[in-house]
Amino acid sequence: MATGANPIAAAIFTKLTGASALTGLLNAGTAGVFETLAPEGEDPPYVVYNAQSPSTPVYAFGTAVKWEDAIYQVQAVTEGHTAAAAGTIADKIDDALNGATLTITGYTAMYVARIQTVDYPELAAGGKRFNHRGGLYRILARP
Repeated sequence: MATGANPIAAAIFTKLTGASALTGLLNAGTAGVFETLAPEGEDPPYVVYNAQSPSTPVYAFGTAVKWEDAIYQVQAVTEGHTAAAAGTIADKIDDALNGATLTITGYTAMYVARIQTVDYPELAAGGKRFNHRGGLYRILARP
């Protein structure tokens, strides 16, 4: 769940939880979207997003902020020996975010685009395999 401390993270949370085609694929529905880290013991599938490059202000004319530039990783996490379900959820993440208009408190979103793919497995105790699929999204916003 978004903490609300970061307006870009809060906007991502709102966009993801508002995408019923995405949340309908998650074990906990709209409660299956987490900022930074899913709670211990959370049953997949779920979505986790976090800042990879926190918002960096770009200045013009001295101290005036022209825009903020941030990169967020947004990924599906599933369990199993195939990553197909994670890929389906990643497609829905992309539908919700790539080229989207985000409502960012105090800002005007200028650009949201997927810039790279995220795709890797994670092996856990007891032979469990978790699949991570999604992308890195660049977000430009003007104050």
